[in-house]
Amino acid sequence: MPTFDVATGRHAQVPEDHDVAERLALLERKGLIEDRPVPLFDDLARAAAMEAAARVKNPHGFYGFVNLMKDGYQYFAGMWAPSGPGGGESQATAVAIPPTDRYMERTSGWCVHTADRLKALPLNNVMDYPRWLNRAIHTLGARTYLGAPLIHRPTPIVLGTFALVGQETTDWSREDVDMIKRYASQALDYIEALPDVTPPPPLH
Repeated sequence: MPTFDVATGRHAQVPEDHDVAERLALLERKGLIEDRPVPLFDDLARAAAMEAAARVKNPHGFYGFVNLMKDGYQYFAGMWAPSGPGGGESQATAVAIPPTDRYMERTSGWCVHTADRLKALPLNNVMDYPRWLNRAIHTLGARTYLGAPLIHRPTPIVLGTFALVGQETTDWSREDVDMIKRYASQALDYIEALPDVTPPPPLH
């Protein structure tokens, strides 16, 4: 999925969304087209955030996201929000997250780039990538990002991402990248096991 803008001779700030029609059809077929929290995704987001915080000894914790990309925006069907130093029970619970906080426009964040490159994206310091700086810097106080694409294995359509965002720079290791890929795989296992609520498209 190219991100090069021929008109400007530069890489586009936000990659073109080539798979939107196919993705929305698949989400509808799996009963995920409605914007609603998925409890298992909330649990996975929490587990990933907690594991990452313990791995890198981050006392402030991480935001965790299971991000399903819709038409022009992103919806966090799974989300975990840190509430400050201490971790553990001081972290915000999923039910305490206002519904409006589960939305982000497509032009914000780094998940669109993770989805576009079709592989994990570790950004130790997001400030090192000025072309990608956006509202997430101010909304989340983001300074570090680690994400992996959710690629539907049978098709393969990019459904979104599994991602972590932290408020202090982090030296992500190969093991950390493997960790986020493991959580993405668990989210995909759940999606792919969902029964179809609408018939699949006919074979050509």
